[in-house]
Amino acid sequence: MARNRYFEDEALEAKFNGKMILRVLSYIKPYKKTFITVTVFMIILGAIALLPSYFNRIIIDKILDVKGRVPHYVTLAIVILIAWALVAVSDILFNLVKTRALTKNSYKIVRDLRGELFRHLQKLSFDYFDSRPAGKILVRVTNYIDELANILSGTVIGFVTDSIKTILILGFLYVLDYRFALIVTAAMVPLSFSLVFLRSKIHLRWRHMRNKSSNRTAYIAENINGIAVTKAFNRIDANCQTYDELNAICNKSWANVIRLNELFFPVMDAFWNIGQMGIYVAAYLIAINFGTQSISPGLLISFAGYLGLFFQPLNNISNYVQQLSVASSNLERIFETMDTPPSITDREDAYDLPQIQGHVKFENVDFAYEKGNNILENFNLEVPLGKSVALVGPTGAGKTTIVNLLSRFYEPTSGRVLIDGHDINNVKLYSLRSQVGVMMQDSFIFSGTIMDNIRYARPDATDEECINAAKAASLHEYIMRYPDGYNHVLGEKGAGLSGGEIQLLSFARTILCDPKILILDEATSSVDTETEIKIQQVLEKILKNRTSFIIAHRLSTIRKADCILYISNKGILEAGSHQELMAKKGAYYRLQTKN
Repeated sequence: MARNRYFEDEALEAKFNGKMILRVLSYIKPYKKTFITVTVFMIILGAIALLPSYFNRIIIDKILDVKGRVPHYVTLAIVILIAWALVAVSDILFNLVKTRALTKNSYKIVRDLRGELFRHLQKLSFDYFDSRPAGKILVRVTNYIDELANILSGTVIGFVTDSIKTILILGFLYVLDYRFALIVTAAMVPLSFSLVFLRSKIHLRWRHMRNKSSNRTAYIAENINGIAVTKAFNRIDANCQTYDELNAICNKSWANVIRLNELFFPVMDAFWNIGQMGIYVAAYLIAINFGTQSISPGLLISFAGYLGLFFQPLNNISNYVQQLSVASSNLERIFETMDTPPSITDREDAYDLPQIQGHVKFENVDFAYEKGNNILENFNLEVPLGKSVALVGPTGAGKTTIVNLLSRFYEPTSGRVLIDGHDINNVKLYSLRSQVGVMMQDSFIFSGTIMDNIRYARPDATDEECINAAKAASLHEYIMRYPDGYNHVLGEKGAGLSGGEIQLLSFARTILCDPKILILDEATSSVDTETEIKIQQVLEKILKNRTSFIIAHRLSTIRKADCILYISNKGILEAGSHQELMAKKGAYYRLQTKN
């Protein structure tokens, strides 16, 4: 498992391409009416924006004569002023409608995307989460999608409408004077190549920066979760030093992005100035060669105004290109997660596992977390209905792996695991896991009430059933110490409960399932001796006539099992009852006498 590799960048299989943009646009489809309306509004705004410069030409060429006197064009002047006011009011109203509609619907799209990503994460298998720190996954669901909201709230539609606006203005320029328009077009060609070149370089730098930022976030997340261990082992200074190194790398990467980003607007300004200078030079040459009557002052002033309008959407587009560079690096990570298929899924011909009795068989099973490094080899085990099996052995021998294969958290590399003769790879996961109860070594408690946490195992359970499960787990008396009892609200990861109480709560959750097969992975590792005695009494009742697998180191937990398996060397080294194995004086005997 890849742990603590915070200086290693993630290798992304999904590289940004045009299909990703089309994929984002597919999330707009349910809201296409709003976005089409907004696009139309923005095109109208673009057309309205052309009018003031045209009004300038009329005022200069028609209303004011060359001597600056005001002829009798009062009616025309009033019409122009009224039209100008209407343009300003329309611009304000259209922008208000556009902003409100885009903001509202872009966050709906992000809600849909985040929901789809979260649901997919729920379906992914353990190997995905084993392969990367939780912080690198969390940042995709939160930060990257939040940033995508900002992109959707203006960038996508803005890019489309400003592109259309640029074409409209360029067409209008050709209508006004094709000679000046050709100068503007000539300036556009090198500008377009420059923007495309800069965009490709910036995308690569953003991808690099996102990797470094993800590394830093993952390190922060793990250290928050492990703050107690950090303090216990005086690792504060060492952790801060590691963070400083990660932060320095991230800041250097960010600086590389900024340096290239800073070139965008100077490039835009340079071409705008070149275009403006070209128009005035062209006007001077035309006046010299064809006379001043061939070009009016109004046309020149109007064209200069349109040139500003023309470069404004181009300036916006260059900004959108930068934002899309950010979005593209985010989308690579978001879609990389969404496109990762769960390694454990229902097969096409999968069927519901019937109500089981509990006969379990491992048949020639091989398994490896990493290819070529088997944990189990040719593993065979048969557990009759209602029997209890204890698994013991050195750390890393494969005890938890065996029960994880039974729960189908992983699948064998080869061989089969059967329950009542059914190959569990061929049955639906829900029908399997609803009949196999698992109490893991690291019991996780969710934020919420104690009752909510017990009921998590079976949402349709009544309060009485939950309370009975708590009593069976010897948890009831602990719960009643709280003034609000079962309605007592727990903090994250069971904050406020002792380690033993957390284990008991997890035990109650498992009992509520009433599974036909029960797996206890170090179920009593965090309870005191008195509580363990109570649990042993409960276990004698609930394990009766129920197939069970128990992983434990405490002798009191395993000695009453029908069969004890000593797991070592990729398989079963010894098997038998406690008395039989002690009499052999082999590996099990040495383990117990050592303890």
